[in-house]
Amino acid sequence: MGTDKGLIPIQNTCWAAYMADKLAAINLQVSISINLSQLQSYEKIFPIEKLVLDGLDIAGPLNGLLSTRSKYPDDDLLLLACDMISMQAKTLSRLVDSYKLEPGYDFYVYQNKEYAEPFCGIYTIKGLSNIILKLDELTPTNLSMQSVLNGGYTKRLPITEINSFENNNTLR
Repeated sequence: MGTDKGLIPIQNTCWAAYMADKLAAINLQVSISINLSQLQSYEKIFPIEKLVLDGLDIAGPLNGLLSTRSKYPDDDLLLLACDMISMQAKTLSRLVDSYKLEPGYDFYVYQNKEYAEPFCGIYTIKGLSNIILKLDELTPTNLSMQSVLNGGYTKRLPITEINSFENNNTLR
């Protein structure tokens, strides 16, 4: 989009803060995964202790997820992308309920017809630890979120609130 999506204005805030509020509303602790070039902008919006800097030498969203896991090694993580601004509370709650009621999976995500929706998902300690153990063997292709989900024991929930997964890759 040519701009930092997390900083796009929405309802007197920005996308990143808007999404953080959605997670806080269902009583989840929120951290914001960023890269070093974003630090100066994001520390004006969020307390520094809520920010997690990318810390690995890998490209893509897996860097942020594994960097967050390094900061919180004893926690399962719910990943929610800042550009999923149409995400509904009931969609998030259904994901969390599945995680609580059906333990044992590495990952919990929604499944579209062709592919999983990795940016609204729960990534467990066990699943993330398995990825870390395999990092040296992985190629850039294996580092995609789809490959991660396909390589683990993944619970795939059907999408019932389709508008929660609207693509927001253009400015309105």
